[in-house]
Amino acid sequence: MRITVWVVLLVASGIFCGQGQDTVDDDAKAKVTALEVLWGQAAQMRDIKAMETLFDDSLTYVDVAGRLMTKAQVLAFTRAVAPVDIVVQSTAARAHGETVIVTGVLRLKGVDRRKPYLQYARFVDTWIRKDGRWLCVASMSTPIEH
Repeated sequence: MRITVWVVLLVASGIFCGQGQDTVDDDAKAKVTALEVLWGQAAQMRDIKAMETLFDDSLTYVDVAGRLMTKAQVLAFTRAVAPVDIVVQSTAARAHGETVIVTGVLRLKGVDRRKPYLQYARFVDTWIRKDGRWLCVASMSTPIEH
């Protein structure tokens, strides 16, 4: 579970004190953007332990099909679905103090009911810094044409 180790290391690393606000914001954006990529990899590999470390217990998640889910439901859904190839293709992050908003595009490729699919989605994720860790508290995806 190499992803779990990397997630734990990234989440555990704090922002260094004594830096200017722009540097702090840049560090926060870089860490959260890396966590976004790890989230996709963990979901693809169904590494539930890694995913648990990324989500706050209060997670509000709206998937690409419009289903509203809690953290427990997202983890259960990930365990239950067929493997999905998930690639985060682009992201933009904005820091607002202890909050980072990430927008981006991801590609989902898999098989559902014996039929292959390729789907693209735009997402908006909200991360907060809580007890020195970055955690996702809200996520929403919507399908897009590509």
